Amino acid sequence: MKANSKYMASFISLVAVGLLAASASQAATKPASIFTFNASVTDDVFSVKSKGWRDPAFGDMGWTHSSDWGTVQVKKGQTVTIKMAAVDAGIHPGITVWYRGPSDTAPNDYVVDHFYPQNANFAKFGAVDDTTGDALGNIIMKYVVHGYDLDGNTKKVKSMNPIKDGVSGELEVSFTASRPGTYMFVVGGFNPDAGIDSSLRYDVNVNLTVTAP
Repeated sequence: MKANSKYMASFISLVAVGLLAASASQAATKPASIFTFNASVTDDVFSVKSKGWRDPAFGDMGWTHSSDWGTVQVKKGQTVTIKMAAVDAGIHPGITVWYRGPSDTAPNDYVVDHFYPQNANFAKFGAVDDTTGDALGNIIMKYVVHGYDLDGNTKKVKSMNPIKDGVSGELEVSFTASRPGTYMFVVGGFNPDAGIDSSLRYDVNVNLTVTAP
């Protein structure tokens, strides 16, 4: 195969992958709340449904409005640590972090859709508000890290990065920022214990800290 043919084949493959990570429609949505963390504000109580991060009834996707959201601005090389602790026994938190950099031109209070993949990039080009139809720009959320609480959890899904720390209902993830800018994350529940009402929302204490290189 000639060099330019190889280049075109590679390009087409990348485009195909990009399309798989993009939402089918152009309408973007606003989560009910997106909490902003910084050096002075490190704690918040998130309100989530017990299957918000991954729901088998909806193709194992995460659901935007059944989860809760946060953002933080960091510099390149800083390390972000996010700790979660469910208030109620039987709730197992899951988390996904994305990077929204210069190519992401839409306001950061919008996300791609009413659902989200837990372990992939997610993009919407030429997004519009799902209620007004107003043009927003491009939403480009680049995957950083994900995982869920495995302690006491009856489901071990390797692709979802099960994490054990010895305490059911608690979860911790960390990452070092490869680029400066806005990092957005979502928290929801996955595979609650028997007896948990999946229609209700449950509190998860979230602590986020940023440390220098």
